[in-house]
Amino acid sequence: MARFTGFDEVYSALYVDFDNIYTRFLEADPDAARTFGIAPYRWVRWIENHALRILYGEGVRRRILKRMCYLNPQRYQEFRNPFIRSAFQVVDCPPLTSRGKTSTDIHLVMDCMDDLSHTTHFDEFIILSGDADFTPLLIRLQEHARRTLVLSVGYSSPAYTAAASWRIREDWFLQQSLKDDRNEDFESEPAPQPAPAAKPGQEDDDPAPGNRW
Repeated sequence: MARFTGFDEVYSALYVDFDNIYTRFLEADPDAARTFGIAPYRWVRWIENHALRILYGEGVRRRILKRMCYLNPQRYQEFRNPFIRSAFQVVDCPPLTSRGKTSTDIHLVMDCMDDLSHTTHFDEFIILSGDADFTPLLIRLQEHARRTLVLSVGYSSPAYTAAASWRIREDWFLQQSLKDDRNEDFESEPAPQPAPAAKPGQEDDDPAPGNRW
């Protein structure tokens, strides 16, 4: 994919497998898990403003134009309204079997495939889930020249992370988008200015190059 130049915008679609991410965060850090559920605007803002220079160069901003959240209303009803208030379309995925299996996977895949032909050409598909079942989906999106970003918490299948263009680092996501109070005032990534020159160390906030951020 060619690098963006000037003052371009990256059009993104975001898909959240809530049950998958929340339960794994709950095991790692219960406070962060609750923040993830009740304040989605915080981490959405972080995603919109982070890793742009690494992926696209200067003068680019990310716009998440579509926000989808798939959750089990029987277990996580309390988090439904916070996502709605953060401009998400919430798809209720109640259990379909006695073991609690929901339809999240198929709903998410169908929506992604539909959005490939959306009148808005989405440059990025951001999937928050560690479910390796989405590996074929990532491969298909890559075949259509779409960049894919994933957040997977805990152990992730090597095949799943290899199929993604970029993996959002779990530790960075937890610390910067859910725990760091400065994120409350996080501004949009500034467009390049001719002056003043950047102060030494200002760029150190970016992670090391690689396929994770």
